[in-house]
Amino acid sequence: MSTQKCFLMFKNNPIIVAVRDPRDLQEALKSSSQIIFLLTGNVFNLKKMVDLCTKSGKYVFTHLDLIKGYSQDSYFIKYLKEEIKPTGIITTKNNIITRAKQENLMTIQRLFLLDSSAMDVSIDSARKIKPDAIEVLPGLVPKLIQQVRKEVNIPIVTGGFIQTEDEVRSCLVAGALSSSTSHKPLWKKIEQIRTDQE
Repeated sequence: MSTQKCFLMFKNNPIIVAVRDPRDLQEALKSSSQIIFLLTGNVFNLKKMVDLCTKSGKYVFTHLDLIKGYSQDSYFIKYLKEEIKPTGIITTKNNIITRAKQENLMTIQRLFLLDSSAMDVSIDSARKIKPDAIEVLPGLVPKLIQQVRKEVNIPIVTGGFIQTEDEVRSCLVAGALSSSTSHKPLWKKIEQIRTDQE
């Protein structure tokens, strides 16, 4: 996917549905978000969940750091691309981003900005490996979002503790394209926030 298409995909989906429990997947599929972050899964159910998402016309990203029962090596990334077929992956690990890019999977690098040192390391890492997007956590600090945006020319998604429309809007105003949330009441507010952006 081109940089422009990636940018538009996130821009057009101000709220990304984050699924932490497989039992919430059906509700996620009914949401108007075109993007689902799978923050759950294992060797037995991952393919089925990804298939349900793609059949519903959703872009689906699997968070590889949270998948159980798989060894995260080159063979797994190839298997993921050819057999499970998500849109892309989310991870904190540089080597997995690099390998997933080689398989032409979209990549989202999750950055935990715990302090200024962690921020410097994270920004340096993102500049070097150039993921398709960055997910900044915690997403409730607009100042950090603005700073990351100044440092890297990569689409920014926010996540972590986002539970209100105002929190989503503050992330968007600070420079994020989207906010991911597992807070289900927000899943019903997608159209309202999308309309507000227009």
